[in-house]
Amino acid sequence: MKWLLGCGTLFALALILFVVPAGLEGPVLVPISPGHGLSLVDMVALVPLLVGTGLLIGGLWQRRQRLDVALTRRPWSARVGAFVAGLGLGLLVASVFALFWWWAIGAALLTATLLAAASVAAGSEGAEARSQSGRVAVSAEDGRRKQPPGGRP
Repeated sequence: MKWLLGCGTLFALALILFVVPAGLEGPVLVPISPGHGLSLVDMVALVPLLVGTGLLIGGLWQRRQRLDVALTRRPWSARVGAFVAGLGLGLLVASVFALFWWWAIGAALLTATLLAAASVAAGSEGAEARSQSGRVAVSAEDGRRKQPPGGRP
């Protein structure tokens, strides 16, 4: 759970830096398109954002067996999650090249998908679960395969 708290803290810090009023941001250092660019404050905000993203991806990767179990039980949620994440990312990318506020919807959809994956991965830390494929999810601290209940291999 510490990894999730660390991600949230870094994302909150990045958000605070990203919402600094334009008058305090300074000049645009990296122009992206007319009306869009990265200022010095935005560049500083990228550091906790990228570190938090790396921490989130690492945490999800370590708990991928737990995600596999959850998605095997509900394959429709994997499809919906992939669609929502793709739609959110598409809206974010499209908003850079056109001046409209769809970026907020895209960011919300992408964030909701990542939060759902993180909550599934962080849920029931240390508990084991069996997928339909027969694989057993174990906690990251344990690191070894546990015997399933009932003495079956």
